[in-house]
Amino acid sequence: MTTRIYLIAIALLTAISCKAQFVQETKPLYSNNNWREIAQENVYYKDYDDNLSRLVGTWRFIDGSETLELSLKFKEKHQSISFTDAQFDQDMLYGEYKYNNEQGEELVNSLGELQSSTDPYEHLINGNYITNINNTELCETCTDELAVKLHIDDPQRVYIPYRMYIQHIPANSQGNPVEQIKLVIRVSGTFTYPLGEPGDDRIRLGFYTLNKVE
Repeated sequence: MTTRIYLIAIALLTAISCKAQFVQETKPLYSNNNWREIAQENVYYKDYDDNLSRLVGTWRFIDGSETLELSLKFKEKHQSISFTDAQFDQDMLYGEYKYNNEQGEELVNSLGELQSSTDPYEHLINGNYITNINNTELCETCTDELAVKLHIDDPQRVYIPYRMYIQHIPANSQGNPVEQIKLVIRVSGTFTYPLGEPGDDRIRLGFYTLNKVE
């Protein structure tokens, strides 16, 4: 009997010890005072202030024949691995889009792929980088506002590193009764075109204002 009690006690202590080792620390994706550290083992980087989740939905820009429609979803606690092989969790946005150029030609339409996977990296739009809006081109007079940086890919130009900064605009905050986002699309730095591949931008670089449609 004594031996059995001893073994049970050892098993319980082992279970408690293992559970304690896997207690996960939670940190914000963004802090006004500190940039997010390099991702650390067993840390959950959380969207505390809903900077990501407020962008969820379908947004549409229309200017003549040119249209841009984004559908964005929120992924909570996406399991990730850092460059140093640390395992951590992070909140992320992902999505798909449709773009018609100024001539009305449909160049990209991946909206039907939005439900295909919940892995953000399997979608044309993904990311979670939150930054002060002064680090973007979206507003020259804003001070404490934040913007979200996402990657956006052209499926026929996957070698071009497009980035997209998004500013959320609540309904009625700027005289418009409709909830909006403002965004700017740019190319990140320099890159090399694969031999024989086209190097033109099919998606217009620059600024867009999109209304929330659902």
